[in-house]
Amino acid sequence: MEKVKYIIFLIAFILSVFLVKFLIPHLRNIGIVQFERDEGPGSHKVKEGTPRGGGLVFLIAPLFLLLFYRDREFLFLYLALALNGLIGLVDDLLTATKKHSTGLTIKWKMILITGIALFLYFFARSFLSSQLSIGNISFQIGNVLYLILFLAIFVATPNAFNLTDGVDGLLGIISIPVLVTIAIFSNGLTRDFSFIMISSVIAFLWFNSPKASIFMGDAGASALGGAIAAMSVLGKFELLLPLIAIIPVLESLSVFIQVGYFKLSKGKRVFKMAPIHHHFELSNWSESQIDFRFFIVTVLFCILALYLTR
Repeated sequence: MEKVKYIIFLIAFILSVFLVKFLIPHLRNIGIVQFERDEGPGSHKVKEGTPRGGGLVFLIAPLFLLLFYRDREFLFLYLALALNGLIGLVDDLLTATKKHSTGLTIKWKMILITGIALFLYFFARSFLSSQLSIGNISFQIGNVLYLILFLAIFVATPNAFNLTDGVDGLLGIISIPVLVTIAIFSNGLTRDFSFIMISSVIAFLWFNSPKASIFMGDAGASALGGAIAAMSVLGKFELLLPLIAIIPVLESLSVFIQVGYFKLSKGKRVFKMAPIHHHFELSNWSESQIDFRFFIVTVLFCILALYLTR
């Protein structure tokens, strides 16, 4: 059975490559392309017109696991992936319709993501546990506190992954060590789900490394964030998620710090631009340097998380 799974992962990778290659001209033809923010880095203007929505492949690859899993836990993982991906897809479609970088408003994104988080909590309630652990240390926090933690994870993670998706290849390449670490933490369904996600992310990166032929889009970034949030809950390593997903955490913090300081100081900034990957772009780091260095930081924090579970 395990050998069959490995073959399925390989097949999923190959089919994902062909699907992304198919999406590139078709997304361009129907106008689902990148529109850059006016206030964004000037170097990003050349990215306008690049097809956006390659992350749709993330919603398809996990369906191969239906050959092995047809239980409520698999449905929980897939719904976390697909429902968040659909919100991102709506955002991508609105961007294409408006021919502008703004799609869904922040207000509507938060309402929809919170609604999905609540739905997923009650859907998975029968197999959720309010017990948290790090290594050999375990403790109960009660159902109410766990609901708050669950909602925080499922609202923050897709948003943080969306913020990270702003440089060619960045979100994809840091997702690899995150997913590998999840596979090490887990077994059974969660491990296999992380492997199938790795296969589709690598297939997408084939076309997304600088200079990108296609972008992940909000559909892919939100789906990836939703899936990783769900795997952290099912695999019971919720408290370690901020470590293994350190880059999305830092990207989110940089936005909060920038916006908060801007308001308090009446116009001053901490960073040249937020999220923080733009700060480094304006500090003359190339996109490849940002990808590689953020990847190294992710690997180091994933190693730290693995050490804490020994």
